[in-house]
Amino acid sequence: MQIFENTIQQSVFFRSSIRPLWIGGLCLTVFAACLLGIFSRPFGMLASVWPANAILLGLFVRHPSLSTPAAWVCAALAYVLADLLTGSSLGAAVALNGANLIGVGVGYALFMRLSTEHRHLRRPLAVLYMFSISAFAGGSASIAGSLAVAHYFGEPITRAFVAWLTTELVNYVVILPVFLAMPAFAERERVVSVATTASAASVNPWPIVSLVVSCVAALLIGGPGAIAFPVPSLLWCALTYRLFAVAVLMAIVCMLAQVAVASGILHLGVDRLAEATLISTRLGITLLALGPLTVASIDAARRTLIARLSHAVDYDFLTQCLARAAFMVRASALIEADNRKTPIFALMLDIDRFKVINDTHGHAAGDRVLQAVAVTIRMTLRPDDLLGRLGGEEFAILLVRQTPANAARVAERVLAAIRALDVALDNGEKLSVTASIGIAELLPASAGLEGLLSQADKALYAAKAEGRDRIHVFADGTPEVGAMVGRHGAARQI
Repeated sequence: MQIFENTIQQSVFFRSSIRPLWIGGLCLTVFAACLLGIFSRPFGMLASVWPANAILLGLFVRHPSLSTPAAWVCAALAYVLADLLTGSSLGAAVALNGANLIGVGVGYALFMRLSTEHRHLRRPLAVLYMFSISAFAGGSASIAGSLAVAHYFGEPITRAFVAWLTTELVNYVVILPVFLAMPAFAERERVVSVATTASAASVNPWPIVSLVVSCVAALLIGGPGAIAFPVPSLLWCALTYRLFAVAVLMAIVCMLAQVAVASGILHLGVDRLAEATLISTRLGITLLALGPLTVASIDAARRTLIARLSHAVDYDFLTQCLARAAFMVRASALIEADNRKTPIFALMLDIDRFKVINDTHGHAAGDRVLQAVAVTIRMTLRPDDLLGRLGGEEFAILLVRQTPANAARVAERVLAAIRALDVALDNGEKLSVTASIGIAELLPASAGLEGLLSQADKALYAAKAEGRDRIHVFADGTPEVGAMVGRHGAARQI
């Protein structure tokens, strides 16, 4: 317990020590995003791209612990500083960026009312919720911003409101999904492992190829419908790749489309680029982005549901070990893949006097013992080793690429860890637990997995007959001539 407390304290200290770095990074990110928006203004106050609000909101929603008063103040300073350095007056900079922060604040408050799955776009209606929140956030900022624009620049309030709202909408809908769908730190190791096996699985490149071709066709053909050319390819990507990858591709395509229209590279069939053209284009890009994002979100929800159902079928609910059927399937596949080129060992483990625990302390105490033993066993094994609960208090372990001595050492570590357990009961009492283990090696002449487990089971019963809390090794066809390890790890021939 002391180890866990020390770990928690170190984690808290680490987080508190790096928080200023996170806030500093957030400040620089917002500052750079503001400069990008300011330099993309082809018509007065109407920026072609204004990613700062969406980036700030995305960071706060993705990492709520970052949303502190210090972070909000630093972000506000970054907004104002970017405007001041590019020639704005102090009053205009404060008013305009106050409107930006109002929108971010409204969006953050609304997003935090959603469930985690909805915030991460892993529910069928999540994209619709994101769009609705973006509209509320953009509308709130637009009301305040249009008043500031009318006061400082003399623009009509209605015109300023529409321009501000469409800018907010397109940037929220395009940029926010990248942050919302980003894998959490706990998931990134799994994502990396999937990426390393991509060479074997061969990720399908054709949706991206078709996306590039459609974008080139849009530039070459032009016209009012050109911004819709990439939609079929984006839908293909949404059905092929993970949600985060689709969000990144969508953001790249939509941001480039905005810049291409504003710069005149993408010809929409009008004689001169008018502000109304940019507004219409932003609305079109916003609505077109919703389709592929919704498809990708629904597909992510489907994959999550399938993964949960698969886990429920393959894993024992109480101990989270592999269920018997799943263990047999995976162990057989592991043996076939190995083709018996390296030693394979089966360990059968049984909790000693488990019936007495149930009869004396109740089944709730027995369940707690099973859970504690399962966690303890997992902590002593390698990721390549298989652990399954075959039924009741009996567990099976399959060890690959181990020598007989190493297999015995693994079994000794498991027994020692279980022996050190003190399982706390509801009445405050602590229960000591022991277990017995039988070991068998898969030999070329063995009858496969079933025969291997049968031999390990015979060795297990021999260990119990010798007094429990020990290891017995099956050898030479009978467990009686194997090696037995007693309570203190001393092996002797019997």
